[in-house]
Amino acid sequence: MQVEKCQKTKNGVSIYSYKNPALNGFYISLFVKAGSMYESEELSGITHFLEHVAVRNINARRGGALYPTLDKHGLEFNASTYSEMVQFYISGASASFSVGAGIITELLSPLALSRDDVDTERQRIRAEIRESDERTSLVSFSGKQVFAGTPLSRSIVGTGKSIGKITRARLEEYRKSQFTSENIFFYVTGRFDEKNIDELAKLVEGYEISHGRANENIAQKPAAFGKRENEVYIKNSDFTMARFTFDIDMTKVGMCHSDLIYDILLSGYSSDFFMELSEKRGLCYDLTGNVERYKNIGTLSFSYEVKGEKLYDAVGRTVDCLRQLKEKILPEEKCMKAGYVSNAYMLYDDIRELNFTFSYDNHIMGLGYSSIEDRIEAYKKVTPEELRESAREIFKRENLTLCIKADRKKVDTERLKAIISEL
Repeated sequence: MQVEKCQKTKNGVSIYSYKNPALNGFYISLFVKAGSMYESEELSGITHFLEHVAVRNINARRGGALYPTLDKHGLEFNASTYSEMVQFYISGASASFSVGAGIITELLSPLALSRDDVDTERQRIRAEIRESDERTSLVSFSGKQVFAGTPLSRSIVGTGKSIGKITRARLEEYRKSQFTSENIFFYVTGRFDEKNIDELAKLVEGYEISHGRANENIAQKPAAFGKRENEVYIKNSDFTMARFTFDIDMTKVGMCHSDLIYDILLSGYSSDFFMELSEKRGLCYDLTGNVERYKNIGTLSFSYEVKGEKLYDAVGRTVDCLRQLKEKILPEEKCMKAGYVSNAYMLYDDIRELNFTFSYDNHIMGLGYSSIEDRIEAYKKVTPEELRESAREIFKRENLTLCIKADRKKVDTERLKAIISEL
């Protein structure tokens, strides 16, 4: 049985690894516990900005040879910024592990970019802000209501104004404050051997890394969290969409429970919402959603588009589905565990997904699974009775924020409030 291992470098950085010798590739991630959740309004978007310039910095250090090197060795190198973390990653054939390790560890280098290079990246981010749909999207509108008064209400990419104030010196100062031995870690999956991990550790030890407090993934709780007052928020539009967002107290609802509740409602061919709203009623075609979680709080959200005159019926059917989930004890076979139990070993076949899953579960959320088997057991232990209690904890009227995108003049908000009050 394979298990997660940890090696600590001499300068205090953790390198976690989870091996699958049957594969032919490797995947190395560098995670930084930084993001919009920890940013001030003045520095909004600085983490995303740093993600951009850190990659450009490597190319500059290599005299413009980064991208030809990636192509030569068939490597993929990229990054993503989230509210609570940044993931840099590189992957390729196992024979190219050394090349990949050399590239990703260069992220630990001080910024040596010219002002022109930083300004070029600034313009690219401004273009990203302009071209995004955040100004018009229901997701963004909903987030501003749900997380009002907290950093989570702001965009990950910041604003044109905030990005304009961030200098090269400020980016380097921020990099040093976030790239500390306690606040970063590497995660390696795929086919590799111990000498590869030793090589990665030696490369990390070649950089000067300071010590500092790790960000704890504790979100600022909105003033209205768990105390919503049956409000309905309308964003004007010429078509109609509904987005439900429920607050989750993560000290009362476990990760496994919120995963399974979400899947019962929204995943799979027989999920409750798909069957009731789409398959049986034809009220909508596509339902999308997500679970956003931090160690202390989270949200479960879902959206659908519907004809304007069918909005009240759709909202009513949604409330009915949620009430039933709160009232009934599901048979074991309806608890949607297959993806986490029967199919769990399929994670071995996907080095990207295995890398992210164990990095996030263990070292962002702090769940501490030593192996896939440990994770399987956690989901297997969830009972139908516990799922009903979790549904009762989540789907309360005082947890709900309902946001509608529609012709404001045609929406009867009082009628909608009356419907959702039945929760």
